[in-house]
Amino acid sequence: MIEELADLWLARCESELRERRDAERQPEAGADPKRDLVFTDRLLVTLVHLRTGLQHAALAEQFRLHP
Repeated sequence: MIEELADLWLARCESELRERRDAERQPEAGADPKRDLVFTDRLLVTLVHLRTGLQHAALAEQFRLHP
């Protein structure tokens, strides 16, 4: 189920970006954001935050990320 949601979520994000730009994405070399987490990990962190109310710095420490 999460894999299906991930594909739909990524497609929606790209579709919204494409509509705002009226063109396909053409990023400069090295301009793309560096994501430390894939969709499923981001979903997990979000659910943990909503359930426990942990601050972002505490979540970053827990999941070994840079705040």
